[in-house]
Amino acid sequence: MKTTSLNFFWAFLILFLSPFTGAFAQKNASTSLTYVSSTAKLSKTYTKEELEKLGKLELTAIYQERIAILTELLPYLALHSKPGASLAEMGIPQTSANVDHLEKEVKNKQEYLASVNETLDDIVPYADKQNIIWTILFFEEMITKSDYHNAANSSQSPATTTPADK
Repeated sequence: MKTTSLNFFWAFLILFLSPFTGAFAQKNASTSLTYVSSTAKLSKTYTKEELEKLGKLELTAIYQERIAILTELLPYLALHSKPGASLAEMGIPQTSANVDHLEKEVKNKQEYLASVNETLDDIVPYADKQNIIWTILFFEEMITKSDYHNAANSSQSPATTTPADK
């Protein structure tokens, strides 16, 4: 009886507090005000040899991680692709309309990535392993170049900026 009432108490507490935690999470999300998530960074880059030692499931996970980073970075390169950049750093006024656009975009991006990952889980394992490896390396190069372009903070176009220009 004591265990049942204790379980009921915890269940009630969790159900009662759930709406408040959701509201708190939304408030925190809107206070960060960024189009490019602060997690949109490469945690590790791979060599071709390292990737060749991995199985298709591991490669698929790496592939999906790169897709998520590119989805965060690419649309906003013209503004500021630095992960976690605020609206102000991107030169965007923090108006209610711009905040509404941001919140809608973040939600749409999450739904898009969930859908893409679900599909990729099913179809990437059918791809040739060497094609998966090539694509991961290509994605990493794109991400690295976008980071270099940010770090250089130059007025040169991406086509004329190379790592040798440092």
